[in-house]
Amino acid sequence: MIFSGMASTYYYLAAPREHEILGWFRSQSDPPEEYPKEEGSALYFRHFGALAPDVNGGFDASRSPVVTVVEPQVRRKALWSIGEVHFLAKNASSALPAFDRLRKRFQKWIRQYPVAWDRKNDGVEGHGYYLEGGIKNIAEHVFVLPSASAALETGQYFVAHEEGNLDRICKTLRLRGVECD
Repeated sequence: MIFSGMASTYYYLAAPREHEILGWFRSQSDPPEEYPKEEGSALYFRHFGALAPDVNGGFDASRSPVVTVVEPQVRRKALWSIGEVHFLAKNASSALPAFDRLRKRFQKWIRQYPVAWDRKNDGVEGHGYYLEGGIKNIAEHVFVLPSASAALETGQYFVAHEEGNLDRICKTLRLRGVECD
């Protein structure tokens, strides 16, 4: 997670198609407008402010109350991608204080779940073995939502959503006896 004037990103493990994260956002007293994307959804919280225009006639997500959710997907049969939640506004505590309070509520909610991996305590949590590829290079924490708990305990492997080394990872997993096509 990144704070202090920067956008914030949260990483989580969940079963594909469970929508636990979207469920949390939908349950808020003022739910967002949802815009489906190929990998998940963009959530616009209109009641926290307007979309800030950019120089190209679009909008500047770094100054707008927007969250993107990248949902877990099955990759190569044996792998699930790790979910991501991006609070895109920078300096939200001063520019969009209500949006920043939403981020803090989300942070409190997601922190109630176990940690699958923590950069500061790598290995202590016991699940880092199942995180393949470069996710450990970008995440501070990876939380385990209820839909992924049993899968993680039985040896489900996870990769970053944008992982580019799937051939190499599958080759390694086949050496461990895991079918990965």
